[in-house]
Amino acid sequence: MSFLRLFVAIRPVDSNAKRRYDPTTVTAELSTYELQEREHLFRTVFENSPDAIFIEDREGNVLDANPAACRLHGLSHAQLVGMNASSLVPPDHRDSVLHAEELVEGEVESFSLGTGGRRIPVSIRTSEITYMGRAALLLQVRDISERRRTDEALRESENRYRLLFALNPQPMWVYDMETQRFIAVNEAALRLYRYSRDEFLQMESIHSILFQPGREESDLPKLSKLVEVTNARHRRKDGACLTVELTQHTMSLDGRLVAFVMISKVISCR
Repeated sequence: MSFLRLFVAIRPVDSNAKRRYDPTTVTAELSTYELQEREHLFRTVFENSPDAIFIEDREGNVLDANPAACRLHGLSHAQLVGMNASSLVPPDHRDSVLHAEELVEGEVESFSLGTGGRRIPVSIRTSEITYMGRAALLLQVRDISERRRTDEALRESENRYRLLFALNPQPMWVYDMETQRFIAVNEAALRLYRYSRDEFLQMESIHSILFQPGREESDLPKLSKLVEVTNARHRRKDGACLTVELTQHTMSLDGRLVAFVMISKVISCR
């Protein structure tokens, strides 16, 4: 037997080998590693979230808060921790946070108090968690000021639309230049032509209202920002012939080319 083989045969077994490779020890080490990774991930999301995140006990006392929460209220982390959530909300909206556990997995819109008592519209989502070994609530608070401004702008736009189009005393409609079908018709046009809105929208084309459909008028070129003033003979629902002066203006709307038509004068009705 060679010296090398003899050495291997009589080499003492490392008494620590079993301990180092004990499956129970390895599993425990992996579990510790996973916990550390999860904690790191949680802290990364918590610290870098653009939304304010609060961890509160069941009484609404703040146990922890992220930097976005500090920015939302204009307070330091030390000032926020220990405060009751009700003091971070205007008095007339405190009911929305007094029973946060009832909002678990739900969403509510409320207001938060910012610097100088400024009211900030927010949405609040709540989840139940375990924090430091005890039951707690995690609240995600999102500043929705921009959304509120967008909603208000949309409402104003809709009001302007009603005033300038839907309720305008001049008969008006909009049609698709490609399909030649009606897209929108205002109330004055419904009264003048005596068709319902659905009847207008279901017509095969704008030429359906011509007094002599077989003699269709020449279409506008499919170009934006063209304006044409012309006379036309249209058929009212009861068969009467309307001779009208109309203005057509082509434009782009929601990615398609359309024509806006306004009846400026009813020349005759026979």
